[in-house]
Amino acid sequence: MGESGYTFADRGHEQRRLASQAAGFDPLTERVFQAAGVGVGMRVLDLGSGAGDVALLAARLVGPEGEVVGIERDPAAVASATDRVRRAEVDNVRFIEGDVQALDAITGTFDAVVGRLVLMYLPDPVDAIRRAAGVVRPGGLVCLHEGDMTYDWASPMTPLWTQMRAWFIEALERTNVATRMGLSLFPAFLAAGLPAPELRMECAVGGGERARAWGWANVMRGVLPLLERLEIATAEDVDPDTLADRLNRDLQDADGIVIWPPMTGAWARTTG
Repeated sequence: MGESGYTFADRGHEQRRLASQAAGFDPLTERVFQAAGVGVGMRVLDLGSGAGDVALLAARLVGPEGEVVGIERDPAAVASATDRVRRAEVDNVRFIEGDVQALDAITGTFDAVVGRLVLMYLPDPVDAIRRAAGVVRPGGLVCLHEGDMTYDWASPMTPLWTQMRAWFIEALERTNVATRMGLSLFPAFLAAGLPAPELRMECAVGGGERARAWGWANVMRGVLPLLERLEIATAEDVDPDTLADRLNRDLQDADGIVIWPPMTGAWARTTG
């Protein structure tokens, strides 16, 4: 992948990984949305819905009086997320296929646009924010949640943790993914013509039984096809079937902790 785009090649695994990831990120995202003012009765657009976790989170906040529309470019993800909300009997969420960079599939206006870990994969995040603001009513909300993937993944960073992180970051950088998009949200909002955003940064950590090394192991399994295609590492190098156990063992031996990416939330209201 020589241009910016989604990094994880196995979409089926990625859907499952995103659902697992949501268990760690959803509490952080919910606090950001609540602080920003996402609330009952709002019509919300979710950018890059993936497995639908953020859309479902927003749906809980807007209640049955509100509506959430998720836009996602992968038709398989749209079908999977649609089936998920159907099975959950959630009737205030729907998903449409479309490009979040263009938003040409979107009709009508929204009270808020939200998204999590989506701008980092886009070729022009500033233009995406500008277009998102364009579908929000005057005085409406733009609220985005992005991470810093370059932060240490654990403490201590053992040789194994250091190697996995290095391979992952090399893959992201070589595919033009913005590895520190969270820290770029403030200037990106300004460049998109929005007022200076409010900001919140939070990070999930855990040690002992709360250590979630399996989460990073799932990330490495998901990105493995890309690592191999870019000749960064092989399946034998990563050994995904044993990776979670090996990562956990390293931390247990050192009484260490797992660190999830520091997540920055930014939000602002449109003018005019």
